[in-house]
Amino acid sequence: MRITIIFPASSIETTKAAISVMPLSLTLLAALTPDEHEVSLVDVFSGDQVNYEADVDLVAITVRTPLAVAAYEIADRFLKRGKKVVLGGPHVFAFPTEAKQHATAVAIGEGEDLWPFILEHAQKNELKDFYVCGPYPVDTLHGSVHHKKERPVLKNLPMMRRDLLPRERYFMDSIFTTRGCPNHCRFCPVTDIFGPKIRHRPIDEVVAEVATLGKRYFNVDDSVFGHPQIVDRPQENRYYLDLYRELARLRPKRLWSGAGGLSAVNYKDGREILELAAESGLSSIAAGLESISAKGQKQSGAWRKLHYSSPDSFDIQKTKKNIQTIQSLGIEVMGFFIVGWDEDTPETYRRTLDFCDECNIMPFIFTLVPMPGSQIYNEYMQQGRIIPDSTWDHYGGGYVVYEHPTMSPEEMFDHNAEVMREGYSMGRIFKRTLQAIRYRISLDVATSSFFTQLGLRKAYRQLYEQIPRPSQY
Repeated sequence: MRITIIFPASSIETTKAAISVMPLSLTLLAALTPDEHEVSLVDVFSGDQVNYEADVDLVAITVRTPLAVAAYEIADRFLKRGKKVVLGGPHVFAFPTEAKQHATAVAIGEGEDLWPFILEHAQKNELKDFYVCGPYPVDTLHGSVHHKKERPVLKNLPMMRRDLLPRERYFMDSIFTTRGCPNHCRFCPVTDIFGPKIRHRPIDEVVAEVATLGKRYFNVDDSVFGHPQIVDRPQENRYYLDLYRELARLRPKRLWSGAGGLSAVNYKDGREILELAAESGLSSIAAGLESISAKGQKQSGAWRKLHYSSPDSFDIQKTKKNIQTIQSLGIEVMGFFIVGWDEDTPETYRRTLDFCDECNIMPFIFTLVPMPGSQIYNEYMQQGRIIPDSTWDHYGGGYVVYEHPTMSPEEMFDHNAEVMREGYSMGRIFKRTLQAIRYRISLDVATSSFFTQLGLRKAYRQLYEQIPRPSQY
């Protein structure tokens, strides 16, 4: 069969101007495709055009919520030509029945154990309506269902087919080493999608793949430090200790980035994991702090991933010290925050930026978007707080899609735009770049930090110029 796998994009993408990372889902599905098939990849996000006249037998499209409208439009055009279309991704996980209206088949869950069956059934013209991998209920799915109840074991996976995309256009390669998240944050559906138990790829397979990568890569794991506070699972910590020792031996050494929890500093194994990760080339982490207040921590549920015993025990000074410790290891910190919890006010935007300035971290300050599949989304829907006319392409990129008890959508939009413009002033960019190389003197680190921030400066200015204020939706 001739197969095309598509990563869609919207007209407004804040990260596109900042840093280009090779998409993982496309290259992984391509790697799982037997050699007997001919496969091509289309990364619309990075500028590829969809050829609707292509002679293909099967089209697969990954669907994120902000891109659902674009993905459905692509799918519908192929369906009209009589092509088989399979949709998967996090949005499909939340709305499989909706997705089925735009697809021949819908894939719910991880692809390793589903894709081979999808290809086999497509070749025989026997595609089922739904393909499900994981311990999810299927009784609400109307149609034929192929269900594998266990999540995949992440062993003996082929290397990603990065050769199918022009690697020179990407600033960073991508890879994953684990899946799963035990945190159950109320605004995030990741725990439900991948499960609370962390599953690991074999260390030798990860190291062999990293050895094929370019100078920089991004690890898409939920936390590259693991969860060292889980003292009853020492083998969990041993995985990261052994992995980073092996990666540190690779030559040439790559610089890499990923998401990581600040609390790893507070645990014996965690501190050693941090040090070894830095030695292996970790140069920056995305840290999801979510809120600078105990009340925001409580509503978001983020206190669990910061490993406080309760939201009331949240200590902003301790958080600052953890950031300083991570920075002292030569690891730049990108702080991700959500403003718009019920107790937040317009001043919360300003205080969050002040916190980022004080800690010298890159600010990623976003107004809350209740993502489908999350507890917050379900609660706000029941409470009637989701703005009825919000289309899926409003779920990201600066739009406001819910009603706050004290702030208007216009207030949230304007204050968010203001702090993000200020957060990437040239003075702040230079200051943070100097901080990045204070403990790791490296031209590559300085270049990466400076041009990433310069891209973000451009992206956020474009964003708030292009999207309308809420009163104009």
